[in-house]
Amino acid sequence: MTKSILIWGAPSRVHPGQSVEDSFNQSGKNFGNLLIGNAVHVLLANNTIVSRSSLKSPEEAEERCSHVVIPAANFLWKDFDFGYMADFLEKTTLPVTIVGVGAQTHDRSVSSQIHPNTLRLMHLIAERSASLGVRGYYTAEVLAANGIHNVRVIGCPSLYTKRNPTIKIDTSRLASLEDLSVNFSRRVHGHSFFPEKMKKLENALLKFALAHKNSTFVAQDEIEELGLHVGQEVNTTQITDYFNQTGSGQVIKFFTENTRYFCDESSWSSYIRTQSASIGTRFHGNLIALINGIPALTIVHDSRTMEMCTLMGIPTIHVSQIDADDCTEETLQELLLSCSFERFEKSYQALYSRFVGFLNENGLNHNLPDVTCIL
Repeated sequence: MTKSILIWGAPSRVHPGQSVEDSFNQSGKNFGNLLIGNAVHVLLANNTIVSRSSLKSPEEAEERCSHVVIPAANFLWKDFDFGYMADFLEKTTLPVTIVGVGAQTHDRSVSSQIHPNTLRLMHLIAERSASLGVRGYYTAEVLAANGIHNVRVIGCPSLYTKRNPTIKIDTSRLASLEDLSVNFSRRVHGHSFFPEKMKKLENALLKFALAHKNSTFVAQDEIEELGLHVGQEVNTTQITDYFNQTGSGQVIKFFTENTRYFCDESSWSSYIRTQSASIGTRFHGNLIALINGIPALTIVHDSRTMEMCTLMGIPTIHVSQIDADDCTEETLQELLLSCSFERFEKSYQALYSRFVGFLNENGLNHNLPDVTCIL
């Protein structure tokens, strides 16, 4: 009997047609997670895949599966306890591969602390795999400081969703910014390098969106804004208090009429391909534009986004480089129009090759076109 691969981690999609709360909860409370889970499912589609929920016990996993693959996010943080995964996997002998694990801190000068149970999981994976796939060099340093050295710096697996060895950004779209995708979040500014500056910049982003009549706001974990969009009764005070540089009525009207969210990568990609460009502070909201060839600019505001954008050569502006007190729609438009994507296109080719090598050395049967591996 051919054995299956257990994929345990970020989901690949959520069921459409249910309440926005149910979809939000199924996504892991961030629709960006769907891009991570979907990528791993797409890349391993040659295999029979099972989910953790379909297995009753570690013994059943041992019997039915040949490998465990974990599509990961920013696991390495003192408050994130993945002991339940370690407990389950310790009762098996299965090889385990983690893809895209990252560290999170408020300040990159401080090494990310790891919950003891999560560190136990990382050591288990290190023992049962050729290498751990990490988001960037900072995460590699954090793991090395904790005695784990067999890592490959591969970025986020969602980068490779389209299975192409090259990417070309269609900069001709910047000639018209009528259809503009924007992203930002009240929920993440608290762990920004500069929280108050971040708030001012996201207020400027809202004004930038309002200045472009066909702009849309793509929600990832902004559940109150999503509630407005689907017609629920929402306590709007926290929204209007945050976006306090624009009249409250205009703020509510914008999020009610212009918010979008997506239950799978395919519908998200279909939407983004209709847009002129993407701009904002959310990594996955901009990455999905780039992998579809759409220009995007990311405002880097924390260690997580900085690590991945630096590795991938994604066009960025650091939150500290913008005068938040004097940031206008014209400022943001000039930054977007001046983006160069050459470094991203070149970095992608090298990272794609490295990622193929990572999958190969971990013995995973994948469907990426093979290239000369740069390890």
